[in-house]
This record gives sequence, structure tokens and C-alpha cells, in this order.
Amino acid sequence: MAKAKNNNKNNADICKTCNAPCCRDITMLITKPRSKADVNELTQYLHFDTARVFIRNNKWYLTFDGKCIYLSKNNLCKKYTKRPARCRRHTPPDCERFADFYDVLFSTPEEFEDYLSKIKL
Repeated sequence: MAKAKNNNKNNADICKTCNAPCCRDITMLITKPRSKADVNELTQYLHFDTARVFIRNNKWYLTFDGKCIYLSKNNLCKKYTKRPARCRRHTPPDCERFADFYDVLFSTPEEFEDYLSKIKL
């Protein structure tokens, strides 16, 4: 999918025309795997079709697809003025709409195992 370009519109205008990918997953910072047990645990997560692991700026994340219960049918936040701090910090152009939000992404155990075979943890 091609990413939209930020034409210096203000954030409110950008978000009004977005399909809200930031409201369709939950992402958690995790510890970089350091042991065989850590690797096994991440591999097990990747057995689920909505789980992904990614690395961004040398930090590791676990993410699951889902949808915020406050996302409206027109992709706007129903609780915008009371949204959590995490949502307030997530602003264009530093969002997944404009560029890949990861350096490396694993969607399957095989992708993760292939990556591990090429690097040293």
C-alpha cells in the first residue's frame, strides 16, 4: 500500500482524511530477546495471525491488530478531548500513514527465525 505524503497540512486536517491505522493496533515495548526462552516466547506470539514483532531504532515491540472501541465509523476518535496521553503524543508526520514505522518487521515465526540466523543477539 502506498503511503500518503504529508503536504504540510495541519494535524487535524490530516487525521480527518486518514483511515486511522494508529487506532487499529496495540503496540508494547518489549525487551530484546537475549535467551533461547525469550526467542521461544516471541516465536509463540507470532503463531497468532494478528501478532507482529518489530524493531525501530534498536527497540523491540510486540503489536497486535485490533480496533480502539472509541474509533468512530468515520475514523475519528469519539473521546478526542479526553484521549490518553499516548494518543496525544502520536501525531503526523511521525505516524505509520506517512512511512514505515519499523526498521525490521516479523509477521511469522519463519521471518523471525530467518532474521535470527543472520544476526547475533
